[in-house]
Amino acid sequence: MSVTEALGWALLHSLWQEALAAATLASLLAIVPARAARIRYGLAAVTLVAMLALPLATGLRLHAAAWPVGPQSLAAAVAAARVRTAIEPTLPWIVLLWLGGVLILSLRLASGWLAARRLGRTATHPVPEACRQALTRLATRLRVSRPVRVLESAVVRVPAVVGWLRPVILLPASALTGLTPQQLDVLLAHELAHVRRYDYLVNLVQSVIEMLLFYHPAVWWVSRRVREEREHCCDDLAVAVCGDAHLYARALLMMESLRAKTPALALSAAGTQGGTLLGRVRRLVAPTPVEPVPRWMAGVVAATLLLGLGGGAALVGANAAAATDTLIALAQTVENPSAREEAVERLGDTRDPRALAPLIAIVRDDHDHHVQREAVEALGELAGAGGGAALVNVARTHPNASVRRKAVKELRKAFAGAEVVTLLATIARADPEEEVQEEAVKSLAKMKHGAGLGALSDIAHTHPNPEVREAARRRLRYSTAAVTLSARTAVRD
Repeated sequence: MSVTEALGWALLHSLWQEALAAATLASLLAIVPARAARIRYGLAAVTLVAMLALPLATGLRLHAAAWPVGPQSLAAAVAAARVRTAIEPTLPWIVLLWLGGVLILSLRLASGWLAARRLGRTATHPVPEACRQALTRLATRLRVSRPVRVLESAVVRVPAVVGWLRPVILLPASALTGLTPQQLDVLLAHELAHVRRYDYLVNLVQSVIEMLLFYHPAVWWVSRRVREEREHCCDDLAVAVCGDAHLYARALLMMESLRAKTPALALSAAGTQGGTLLGRVRRLVAPTPVEPVPRWMAGVVAATLLLGLGGGAALVGANAAAATDTLIALAQTVENPSAREEAVERLGDTRDPRALAPLIAIVRDDHDHHVQREAVEALGELAGAGGGAALVNVARTHPNASVRRKAVKELRKAFAGAEVVTLLATIARADPEEEVQEEAVKSLAKMKHGAGLGALSDIAHTHPNPEVREAARRRLRYSTAAVTLSARTAVRD
């Protein structure tokens, strides 16, 4: 078989081969706990290498032999011949498109590599002697034998490692002036962990694999998992050196405000290349999830839990409090709106009363309406701890209509009785936006036991807006029918 045909068939076979490899990795990662970062990293890295080896082996095997023929029925032989006849004319085009993609990405990779090399020579300055001494001390503790330089850079915005044979750690000026010595030490430890693990070289090989297999989404997913677990491994080494996971988490939060994109080959401690900051911080400070156990161990586990109930409850409580503090810090300081929104969502899930004041401040001050609406939903989770009163104030006074509408919806969920009927009826008449009025009508219709039907009937007859009146009438018909059917069912029972 010709080289073009063998390469084309190898690319086609790689579609199912890479998908199968990624599915296998996903199954393994579902079993291995998140704390075992080294094992998870090894599995992901081996899978990525296998993803390159599989199509390479397929192509070599096909090129070395003619089209494989084995014992098969006449019908199978005919079907195989038809498939070959249909696909083989397209193989040169498939190979041509693949080569074009590889060429484009190779230029991108080369430019990134050159840019990374320039980082170590562009706008750099010596760091203070205390910083160099800290680097030497940390290198000894991490058993980094290669000489490592540390420089202040006016180009990077987050700490970064550049180079493999002669690695250089670049620190932004803001890190030297805005971080405490302890926070700077843990970030230096993270970068030294990259040096110790030869991550710069591994990242280069990984980028080459991405370039060759750019067409398959599963490859990008596995590669992303490699980067995430790589950062987790370095996080663990940094925490082992500094001995305080919360100190390290706070250092990451401080650097998050300075985050900026760095060239692809620069490994950063606070950047997004190695996974979301929120996920990394939560992994460090959140309580360790309980892994499922076999049924035959249920008795042993139950006895262990009973014996350790007192101390275990105190430990989990302390960890939960620390996790809440971290989520509050993320929700208030992270620049990325999506990350803030996720932090607010997790904060609502904790149902910790200490989150009430920060959530109210986020609803009032955050400049992203998606984050504000997520904070309103979180207030609904804290309705019994003062969140209900905050929802009432938001529904009445917030300047954004979509946020007021969300608050109206959460009011119906937070208050099951008639105490909220008057408020919803007032909003349905007084709010300046029709969408908020209709949400109030919808909430009145959905109240339990028909508590809002009286107010809904009044709105259906007297509201000045015909659209709102029609919405109220429609909801009234459906709600009345539902209440009647429920009453009949109760009588029959």
